[in-house]
Amino acid sequence: MKNRGFVLIVVVCLVGLLVGGCTGPTKEVRTAKQSPSVIVTTPLVEISKTAQVVLYGTGFAHKQSILFIFKDTGGVLTVIGDDALKPAPVPNEAGAWVTAWNVGGYLSLIKPGTIVLDVTDSNYKTLTQVPVSFFTVEKKKEKK
Repeated sequence: MKNRGFVLIVVVCLVGLLVGGCTGPTKEVRTAKQSPSVIVTTPLVEISKTAQVVLYGTGFAHKQSILFIFKDTGGVLTVIGDDALKPAPVPNEAGAWVTAWNVGGYLSLIKPGTIVLDVTDSNYKTLTQVPVSFFTVEKKKEKK
């Protein structure tokens, strides 16, 4: 009788360990909010009337208003108008967007070198920044 009681206690303990060990402690899984990021697929751009800067972004809020601002050659902050961005940069459900900036209308404001585009919300709060380099090609003069 004592052996049966001892065996019963051992079996109950083993079953308890197996069941309790399989469940494990509960863990809270927290996902960090992705911060907005922008990639320039054309980081080196020749200054010309047909020049384009292609950009895409991730980590933005769905349908969030996005503005692009840069400091022009005179030191003045210039907002890139919606008419120069095709298609308009409107984040989809996943927070991603793609656009192309037609630089042609901004030629007088850009000189060779690197500018920093500030990507802002509708309240002009900077969300992220991205560099773009512009260059000119010197035309070779032919010798006669």
